[in-house]
Amino acid sequence: MNAKDLLNMDMETATQWLLHFWRWWTGELMGMLPHEWRERLTRRLSVTAELKGSQVVYRNEDTGAQLMTKPRGPIKLLMPPESVLVREIELPLLPMSDVKRMVALDIDRLSPFQADQVYFDADIVSRDQENGRQQVAVGILPRAAAELAVADAAAHDLSPAAIGVKPRGAETPNFDFLAAMREAQGGDAAQRRSLYWWGAAAALFAVNLFVLTWRDSSDLDQLRQTVETQQSSANIAMRTRARVDKETAQRTALLDAKRRNAPLPVLDAVTAAMPMDAWVRRFEWNGRTVHITGQRKTSQDILARLEASPALRNAKSLAGDGQPDTAGNIRFEFTADRDLETSSGGGPRK
Repeated sequence: MNAKDLLNMDMETATQWLLHFWRWWTGELMGMLPHEWRERLTRRLSVTAELKGSQVVYRNEDTGAQLMTKPRGPIKLLMPPESVLVREIELPLLPMSDVKRMVALDIDRLSPFQADQVYFDADIVSRDQENGRQQVAVGILPRAAAELAVADAAAHDLSPAAIGVKPRGAETPNFDFLAAMREAQGGDAAQRRSLYWWGAAAALFAVNLFVLTWRDSSDLDQLRQTVETQQSSANIAMRTRARVDKETAQRTALLDAKRRNAPLPVLDAVTAAMPMDAWVRRFEWNGRTVHITGQRKTSQDILARLEASPALRNAKSLAGDGQPDTAGNIRFEFTADRDLETSSGGGPRK
């Protein structure tokens, strides 16, 4: 079936398809439930009705007691046992929907009727989980007998909620032929109205979903337009920020280079390390290493004083042990590196 066939389908056929899908879906769900839950959900109705001539006999299904008046609520119409053909077959463990599909294809073998002449239902008798098998009871009711019983019930102002078979013993399969009748006839008015309501609810849900999607799409388009209108301002702001960040980085680099190459901290450190009777004749600074030459009168250890300076490190003497000149002055020559970590505030050297 293609899309054209679906569009050209009449309402009755569409209703039958919907009923068939609904019964298949509920059957699949019921097949996944445990056996105890399935029996509880599919338990029999509490009131039954039997047609005996021109009378209808109502009974309590649990106790079997006869009721004098027609009770309210759902009533199950019971067919005479001789009008229903019951067969037990062994099948693999399958959901009830699959079981019914298999039985529908095999009706002509299980009964002397064709599939379009009967209504049938199936009920699970027992299950063998270890071997993966199950015993299924199949009830087959001729359509003529079922339609005659429904007509007689309608004449007595009875609209059955289910059609089963009168118990033959302690264990009787829980058949319901009314579901098969309704599916074959396209469903009754109540079911059709229910389907219409469900269809209307689905349509409203689809419309609601469409409106929500449209609103979200509209809000998204509006947000996109707002972003596009602000894009030029945002680009200017981003370029300005990039220039500010670049200038900040350049300024930081210049300040760092100035801090590294500034001679005054080195000159101050050398001045503090020189004794009072020493003087510097030559001071060279290349941004990393200081070179000092000069003379002193005393024998104080200038090298140790340079090493002890917090701003200098790696102090070395290049003159060796100089001899005093005629005036008693001793020549010295030292080099030292600037300690950038200490001079930048990182703490004293260890």
